[in-house]
Amino acid sequence: MAQVRTLLLCVCCVCASVRPSFAQCPDGTPPPCAGAAPATHPAPNSVAVLYLANLSRDTADAFLADGLTEEIIIRLGQVPRLDVKSRYEVERFRGQGAQDPAVLGRALRTAYLVTGSVQRAGNRVRLRYEVIRAATRARVGGDVIDRASSDLLTVESDIALAVATAITGRLVPEERARLAQPLTTDATAYEEYLRGLEQVNRSFDETAIRSALAHFDRAIARDSSFAAAFAGKATAWEDLADGYLTPREGYGQARAAAARALALDSSQALAYAMLSWSVLALDLDAHEAERLGRRAVALDPRGDQPRLALSVALFVQGRIDEGIEEARRAWQADSLDAINGVGYAQLLLQGHRLDSLAALLPRLRANLQSPDADAVEGALLAARGDLRGAAHFLNWRYYGGWTAGTYVRALLARGDTAAARATVDSMLALRTPGYYNPVALAKAYAALGDVDKGIEWLRRAFDERTSFLVYVRVDDELASLRADPRYAALDRQLRY
Repeated sequence: MAQVRTLLLCVCCVCASVRPSFAQCPDGTPPPCAGAAPATHPAPNSVAVLYLANLSRDTADAFLADGLTEEIIIRLGQVPRLDVKSRYEVERFRGQGAQDPAVLGRALRTAYLVTGSVQRAGNRVRLRYEVIRAATRARVGGDVIDRASSDLLTVESDIALAVATAITGRLVPEERARLAQPLTTDATAYEEYLRGLEQVNRSFDETAIRSALAHFDRAIARDSSFAAAFAGKATAWEDLADGYLTPREGYGQARAAAARALALDSSQALAYAMLSWSVLALDLDAHEAERLGRRAVALDPRGDQPRLALSVALFVQGRIDEGIEEARRAWQADSLDAINGVGYAQLLLQGHRLDSLAALLPRLRANLQSPDADAVEGALLAARGDLRGAAHFLNWRYYGGWTAGTYVRALLARGDTAAARATVDSMLALRTPGYYNPVALAKAYAALGDVDKGIEWLRRAFDERTSFLVYVRVDDELASLRADPRYAALDRQLRY
């Protein structure tokens, strides 16, 4: 789950039968749309790094090709003069590197293409790449790199330097230094780091997140000064918090890992973003979370996680439009990361931008795994008043109970009170062997009309410091609890 991190969400969306009627801007974003613009030439310094083909016999080596591709994209994104296409934009053209460059260039609206392949044989790795001027099909750079598996540490930075130089003509010393900075000096640690990134970018699946955490830990065991691995570890812990383990443990571990990353390298934007999430959850302090989020954005203006962390810090302060705009930019920066899609959807839902959320749904369906998109779809249907239709898409087990309260409401709307109460009993049972979010139970009891138990579970939510509380002041499913006089004492704990 991507660059991973738990998000304080409680999801939503719409029914498949009405999907074709949704309004949507030509670029796939929700309305209002910008005025139709005439076709323009791509920016002269724009570049798309197509996913490197994995030519190894072992398909398990795909992580190497994908990981190097994404690291090259990240590296090039550190050069402000370059317009670098996102993972999502190039993912659509995976495996199409052999097509006519002019056609690909027009489709991607880019002036340059980077194509290539990775092949591992024994302890050797051969990497081929080319830099092509799309419109003229001219090759302006490229190489064949043949190295031992233990000597891959600078491959992505070497390629990024060559690509950036081929496009810009000449790099200034600051740009060259930024591109050439190694992440680690240990080849095995670097490979474990790439494997961790592959797992953490998948989804909210617990197995994938814990696998990512294990890879980051092995990378750190090899190189205790590996700042990026500590930042990755922080994202994995944040993904586990709220959904699969207690927030105090998850966010506490994330805060420690992020702090260590910054102690090693103060330019780690991802670590600042993870600290922002942790401060919002553990300290309930939106102002400090905003400060940390802005620091992350300043270090990485094109990054998705800095924008997403900042979006929630702004939203909870009542700056709804600012928060939604930052979430939109996070989604555009990397729409393949489930947390960005669900996070953006959640802000649109809680901000009552239901038409915009409906317009976003087709792209969520295209980019996210079914459980994530279903959660959004069901919640939006419920927000629009179609609780019966919402039930089909909702799962009370999903990520610690993000949509459980909505599911209980849907059962009650169908007149199935027995099933609603049985679901709540099942939710309670999960608290014994593992973890289940108390906000989900507070919403469920609110749906049943039991305000006393709803307040009890909301109080536990404050005690446990679940990030689900970020929407406590605006979530319609908690309205009956906010109306209770006992809620005021809880609300005073919020530092926003």
